[in-house]
Amino acid sequence: MRTYLSAILIVLLAISCDEPRDKSGKKLDTPTTGEITIMVDEGYKPVIASCLDVYDSIYKLSDVKAIYTSEGEAMAALFRDSVQVVIVSRQLTAEEMKYFESRGFKPKITPIAHDAIAFILNPANNDTVFTKAQIEDIVSGKVKTWKQLNPKSALSDIQLVFDHPLSGTVRYVKDSILAGKDLSANASALKSNAEVIDYVSKNKNAIGIISANWISDTDDSGVQAFLREIRLADVAPAAGEEGYGPYQAYLAQGWYPYKRTLCVINAQARAGLGLGIASYLAADGQRIFLKDGLLPANAVTRLIQVTR
Repeated sequence: MRTYLSAILIVLLAISCDEPRDKSGKKLDTPTTGEITIMVDEGYKPVIASCLDVYDSIYKLSDVKAIYTSEGEAMAALFRDSVQVVIVSRQLTAEEMKYFESRGFKPKITPIAHDAIAFILNPANNDTVFTKAQIEDIVSGKVKTWKQLNPKSALSDIQLVFDHPLSGTVRYVKDSILAGKDLSANASALKSNAEVIDYVSKNKNAIGIISANWISDTDDSGVQAFLREIRLADVAPAAGEEGYGPYQAYLAQGWYPYKRTLCVINAQARAGLGLGIASYLAADGQRIFLKDGLLPANAVTRLIQVTR
């Protein structure tokens, strides 16, 4: 798969030397040239922004404008045909695919990486390991105070905070953790992952749920600053068992339970710039995902055994 995608990129690069235009002089939309606006789940802004910077430096005849927004808003724009390419942590449902088939084509869905949702805490909170059952009780509202989890806790009511009401994180919690049950009435949402990190750093009773991409690249100075302001929670299968964080190696091993797959949904009915972006992210872009702390979809990850 990786060899095939790399071959596509070599061919695309070879044909991108000249800038093709139509009879009116407008730049043609091809896999390596033209202009396109895409929408990206804001939870993946750090890594996708890095990928697109490199893409633009290679394919200088392309102009890719990325709008970082909520998953819900990106999908709504896709169905309105306001954009034709989105990058989100979900695939199309059978009903959604039928909609496009009624228009005469099937969107191409390309998995590009795996990440996770992360649970972050204020540094004053000493309860940094949760079981899967406790996580479900927190997000459902069954558990409302920190003392219900730990009678010795000096904290009071749990403040559950998300990045955006329409984010992929909220959808994942509803679909994969709550399995259709209601979200806690005490949950609130801000406008971005960065705002959640800031809020949790200033509110000792808070637990934030964000995209792990915002704290996964530990070599990045911005991420290092974030990690000084919050604590990252581990999740254990059950009481008395070891907990794991949303790290690359633990996603690869299946030890961290809340793993997601990031996909490019390309609804261009022709072989345009959307194809070029998806092909790049699924091939050479894998090195950027690996460096950024995500689990690449099409590359082998080196695992090193560490004694804990």
